[in-house]
Amino acid sequence: MSEYPKIAQLKTVEAFRARLAELGLSLPVDDRILSAAEGSPLAQPMAVGPFRVGNRWCIHPMEGWDANRDGTPSELTLRRWQHFGKSGAKLIWGGEAAAVRPDGRANPHQTLATASNEAGLAALLAACRASHQERFGATDDLLIGLQLTHSGRFCKPNTDRLEPRIAYHHPLLDAKFGIRPEDDSVVFTDDELERLIDDYVAAAGLAWRVGFQFVDVKCCHGYLLHEF
Repeated sequence: MSEYPKIAQLKTVEAFRARLAELGLSLPVDDRILSAAEGSPLAQPMAVGPFRVGNRWCIHPMEGWDANRDGTPSELTLRRWQHFGKSGAKLIWGGEAAAVRPDGRANPHQTLATASNEAGLAALLAACRASHQERFGATDDLLIGLQLTHSGRFCKPNTDRLEPRIAYHHPLLDAKFGIRPEDDSVVFTDDELERLIDDYVAAAGLAWRVGFQFVDVKCCHGYLLHEF
């Protein structure tokens, strides 16, 4: 086994315990997932601000990259959100990493959080709530948000090329993404950043109008806001 095995390589409880022992860590591990009736701590409700969340299971946001070319949800996108609802997780933490403008997508099929997709976002939210209601009988303890993003160096709104936008030049990252050190056309100006802030504000307002209870702003993994 690798000196630094991935968690996914630890296929059994015994393998996980053995790895903990190798690391000299004391971390109690159950042999199986406890049910709510058996007192699972993950089945306990919690408060998040003014909201009561029915359990501690969470769906994290991802770029599904399965939207239609115009950023609206496809059947695959809708099906994924239906599965979020059926899963039983009571916190849908952002659900989808949605770009706040078309040229900020990391893939031509990334979902958009723009006015042109208001009906699409409403459909995703409705699909998630309906499937949860159907399986569990209520949605009053279900908390659903939308993640907002701009892909920065990873921008690829068209299929044939990267179209990066950056906050500043970085010698290692520029080389990796094929950005010439003298090319300042890819660097955001202050005025452009002000307009981008407006895009985030508009996207957050859109999410609120549609019915999402919060937004998450993506600031990780090398995307644009990670540079600030």
